[in-house]
Amino acid sequence: MAGRPPETEECDVMTDMEQALTISGGIFAVMMLTQYGRRKYDLHKVLMPIGTVSAVGYFYLKGMPTQTVDIVVYLVGATIGLACGVVATFTTGVERDPASGKVHTRCGAGFVAIWTAVVALRVAFIYLAEHNTWFRDHLGTFMAEHHIVQDAIAPFFVIMALAMVLTRVFLLLARVRLLAPAGAQGQALTEGSSPVRG
Repeated sequence: MAGRPPETEECDVMTDMEQALTISGGIFAVMMLTQYGRRKYDLHKVLMPIGTVSAVGYFYLKGMPTQTVDIVVYLVGATIGLACGVVATFTTGVERDPASGKVHTRCGAGFVAIWTAVVALRVAFIYLAEHNTWFRDHLGTFMAEHHIVQDAIAPFFVIMALAMVLTRVFLLLARVRLLAPAGAQGQALTEGSSPVRG
């Protein structure tokens, strides 16, 4: 990064962050199209998000900076993504159909809200970095003081999105495994209990 004019550096960073936003938006679209509403939970529902984030991780994160401070930045992004993934998991209902014994998930307004909020925060960050002088100056000062290279910003956002998706996948799998077996649930319903829901 040293030796390049500031204008070139800023242009490059904005391009990277816009790419990160595009990828995050793509993951958002995949999640909405495959998870929103009441859906049958099967192997496809597990493999689709994992396949999507694996492809993103391979094609976008290779070649990212890997100095110690960069790793710290990525870990912060992963931690934020993990927290958001936990919230997204608990906005997802899980139930076993008493008639068929099949497991279904149900995602509604809460699920959409958490994903929209996460994407909106990324959009706000990019907008402020491009158009707000105060924010841009303080961001630049913070990065310089902590020796954070600009090429680490886009991977931060991508890793955050990947962590959110993967956290939800594995926590949801754990919740499904905790559901009562089909036979046991049918007996519970006969006795007047209601289905297990997340």
